[in-house]
Amino acid sequence: MNDVLRWRKRLVSEIDGVVLEIGVGSGANLPYYRRAAAVFAIEPNQSSAQRAHSTALRCAIPMSVKIAVAEELPFADASIDHVVSSLVFCSVGDQYRALREIRRVLRPSGVLHMVEHIRPQEPLLAAAASAITPYWSRIAHNCHLDRPTLEVLRNEGWHVRVLQRLGVFVRIEARM
Repeated sequence: MNDVLRWRKRLVSEIDGVVLEIGVGSGANLPYYRRAAAVFAIEPNQSSAQRAHSTALRCAIPMSVKIAVAEELPFADASIDHVVSSLVFCSVGDQYRALREIRRVLRPSGVLHMVEHIRPQEPLLAAAASAITPYWSRIAHNCHLDRPTLEVLRNEGWHVRVLQRLGVFVRIEARM
């Protein structure tokens, strides 16, 4: 798991331009943005968004946190250079709709950066993940252990590059 935490830091430290982080949680990634011109973040949970806002105030880069969901982004078309998703797509309500919204707000040269856990590749583990998910999602903020996120990205027309893989975790870049 330490490798995955390091991935999160690497995920954002070299990103420049205007960034949108979806599902910012309490703001764990915010201190690692070093090169961004501005960071906008959304979070559906009000108490988490408040904690992220407090973290953002201590950062050197201009940041703002809004309460919103990935399926309804409160940003203009083609206004964002990079979108960051860090352990979020397991819990969004509708992955397809969220990806369409991300596509809408990204500039034509924009990049989606993700660290996510995905459906296991091994059939027995995949079956176990599917069996556990109905119970797990109730206690873990709608987290689904069996989402085929890479396939969903490709089905939506994204060009996916897997940068690292560790068990069920992947670090990827996706372009339109």
